[in-house]
Amino acid sequence: MSRLGQSWLALLLSTLCACSTTSQAPAPGDANNKASALSQANQFAREGLLREAVDAYKKLIAKDPDNMVARRNLGIVLLKAGDPKGAITNLELAIKNFEQNFETNFFLAEAYRAEDKYAEAIYRYKKSLKIKPDETRALKSLAWSYFKIRFYSEAVNIATRLQKKAPNDEQALMIFARTQIKLKRENEAIATLKRGLDRASVISKPYFESVIAEAYAAQGKKQAALEMWQQALKTQPLMAGALMGVGRVLLDSGREKEAIDYLERALRVKPKMTEGHYWLARSLQNSNPERALRYYNAFKKNSANDPEFVELVQDARKRAASLQKSARPETNSLR
Repeated sequence: MSRLGQSWLALLLSTLCACSTTSQAPAPGDANNKASALSQANQFAREGLLREAVDAYKKLIAKDPDNMVARRNLGIVLLKAGDPKGAITNLELAIKNFEQNFETNFFLAEAYRAEDKYAEAIYRYKKSLKIKPDETRALKSLAWSYFKIRFYSEAVNIATRLQKKAPNDEQALMIFARTQIKLKRENEAIATLKRGLDRASVISKPYFESVIAEAYAAQGKKQAALEMWQQALKTQPLMAGALMGVGRVLLDSGREKEAIDYLERALRVKPKMTEGHYWLARSLQNSNPERALRYYNAFKKNSANDPEFVELVQDARKRAASLQKSARPETNSLR
């Protein structure tokens, strides 16, 4: 398992320190052993040694199933280690003891969101924000959750609040602009993004350019969108979203072969980008229907319950059914 990133490490450090003060007193006799085991597990987590931390917490919980501090910390570490289901199992048990704790609510919400359980995630984000109303991490995640389930008016309200709290935060600005695009306020989104672009870091500029391209595409300005995505790719050639954007424009222009090249590159960079499967299938439909069908089926499977892609899933079903029908051998009935 990989080591923790700096922001996660800082947050985990503060969380673990907070936990140690809220732990229930262990039973006499084994108090020192339990305290020592928890301290060692926490130390592994602080150092980013996720496997060792998970093992240590599990051993402690096996001996002391009611140790909710250990369960809480285990849930947080499992989330970082890429096991949101395990995180949910432990954090749901621990939350009863930490109902008024920001981090426990926030990380449980993050685990729910990782599992596409948006209703549960939104509830916990809101709960965490009652404890810390101006916490930007929770505001960002809540805005994205509303965005994902297409509650754009709620998303823009949270994004507006976030903008007031952190006007220079690049991610906050991006959330606000993308929500504006969904509300068909593309000109406002473009103006917002261009203001951000002027002060963006070299690393961030291509991401702003890519979202500006999204706004142009939403307005039907395909050439402007194409040029902006290509500009983003000059700086960041492995940006999957920009590669997919170029592929979509090329497909709309009837340049299917070129579109396939860009879309395949996008999926090599980001194999789990489900929307890319749909657009690659569209590009392959005439030249390689058998392969197109595989991508349509992959898209349907991975996006069936995703509210963001309802229309695309419906279209993929129709197109896949048409390809399957065409592939069936004709049989002559006996007369």
